[in-house]
Amino acid sequence: MRPNPISDWFHRTVGMWRSERTYIFSPDGKPQLFTTMMDIFHDDEVPQGYVIKWEGRTTGEMRVSLDGNVLRRSRDYFGNGAHDSEVSMLDDDTIVLRTEYDNVKYFEEIRLASHDNYRLRRTFGTKADGSFALYGAYCEFRIPNQ
Repeated sequence: MRPNPISDWFHRTVGMWRSERTYIFSPDGKPQLFTTMMDIFHDDEVPQGYVIKWEGRTTGEMRVSLDGNVLRRSRDYFGNGAHDSEVSMLDDDTIVLRTEYDNVKYFEEIRLASHDNYRLRRTFGTKADGSFALYGAYCEFRIPNQ
């Protein structure tokens, strides 16, 4: 049986990351810069499950698990609502997440690069009426084990 390529991709992200983020929260808004530290590790209680802890502008912990091409999240980054994301792969290094919560549709693309030492991410959100909600661009650096 061939391993699940989406699961393999998530396994490749396990570790500590520094995320340099640029957000635009309205079409005429100024870009806002943030640094977020993230730790991604296996959730021993859930098959194909992971825990993501982060600290930066916000602090939190999210449990995620894969069910085929659905990523089940215990919460979102901006609140505590559980939700699911549809996951697809563009290639072996890139996933796309499509998520909807709080009347906003999010499209997020995450690419692993340079032997999985960097992640390039971008997020775009639109409101139910199609208007702009959020744009985020992230360059993430793996922190080597010390």
